[in-house]
Amino acid sequence: MPPIRTTDMEQRELPVRTSLPIPISERIEFASEQWLAAAKQFLQSKLDQISEPIEGRFAAVETYTDAPPHFKRPDNVAEVHIVIEDGQLDIGYGAVSNPTFHVIADYNRSAVIGSAVYEKLPDRQARIRRELAHRHDEVFQFSGSLESANPKLFSVLAGLHDHLARRTVGNPDIRHKLRHLHVEERVNDIEANGYTVFENAITETFVDELNEDLDRLIAMNQRGKVAAMLMARGPMWEEIAQHPQIHAVAQHLLGADCNLGQSIAFRKRKGVDTHQIHNDPPHPFTGELCCNVTTVWALSEFDEQAGPTIVVPGSHKENRPPDHDAKERAVKLTMSKGSVAMWHGSLWHGAAIRARDGERTSLHNTYLRNWVRTWDNYLEIDPAILERNPPALTTLAGIDDLFGKNTYEGIDFRRLAA
Repeated sequence: MPPIRTTDMEQRELPVRTSLPIPISERIEFASEQWLAAAKQFLQSKLDQISEPIEGRFAAVETYTDAPPHFKRPDNVAEVHIVIEDGQLDIGYGAVSNPTFHVIADYNRSAVIGSAVYEKLPDRQARIRRELAHRHDEVFQFSGSLESANPKLFSVLAGLHDHLARRTVGNPDIRHKLRHLHVEERVNDIEANGYTVFENAITETFVDELNEDLDRLIAMNQRGKVAAMLMARGPMWEEIAQHPQIHAVAQHLLGADCNLGQSIAFRKRKGVDTHQIHNDPPHPFTGELCCNVTTVWALSEFDEQAGPTIVVPGSHKENRPPDHDAKERAVKLTMSKGSVAMWHGSLWHGAAIRARDGERTSLHNTYLRNWVRTWDNYLEIDPAILERNPPALTTLAGIDDLFGKNTYEGIDFRRLAA
């Protein structure tokens, strides 16, 4: 037998995977002791670079109610302060007298602000605040004013928010998060019936903004009225993938380290039959274990004639492909523009045929357990996207696990431990 020769193909480099923008070792929980330490290190470094004396006082107090029990704060209130007085820095837990600025908010609801990278993205800042108010009304109570702060002192804080946000992870106590984001009932619906609907999950303004961007993306596609790989195609789609309530339910069902398996939007015309009754892989079926959940975002009205999603309630417990009469037993998921349907991957589901003129516009985001194969490949995602997002998006993209990252030298475990 002739000797085995190494081919040119074997010598080629495997695709270069996008690296972590922030090492996992630097990830920190919002308002935790580690979060305070990171803030102190950042600000002290800036103060050390200032040669001239800084006179005056700036004091900010942030009070977060219903903080995670594992913080072990009195009454589960995480109250933090940042004080700069005559060039001296003090950061820690507890209140201080005469703060320049004081804010009070629920921990889990306000965390979306604490983890949003937006200092150079004013549209994102306004959008996230708008959508937060839409979900929970007034989340913040303010007293004092940042405008009254000494400008030179206040300038020291520039960059602190994004520095922390790029490192900030959400509450790992998913049950605690579900309760305070008011979505426990959504979980109960999925467990009992296989599906649920988040009514008015986003504002109509956000729907219009998404549709406008979708016009641009669809115009680039010569195959039809479809836009895919959306988490890699603009800030709004990044934010949608991380919608706090929907992401929390997906994490509960699939694990906190779940990935975004697919993000695709399309427009369906009258008479088009897009989805027969089916349930989703992986196959063979996995019993009660939920391996994927799909969300369908109504970017137009989903009424009886619009060709909405159809489901067979409770069928996720059958652990088999749909019966021949499944369509006759299905119900239509009607919902208003801006609402989101979510279902267990084993649920028998499909779509009704659109019965009237015009188009139905929908976004499909599917979340998977992190060891399930994805449709979309975000392993080579533009590093700039990760730089403008918290670690949650890195996890959704599958960048911070080891799957799909082997080389001829084997897995480089150092890339996650750096």
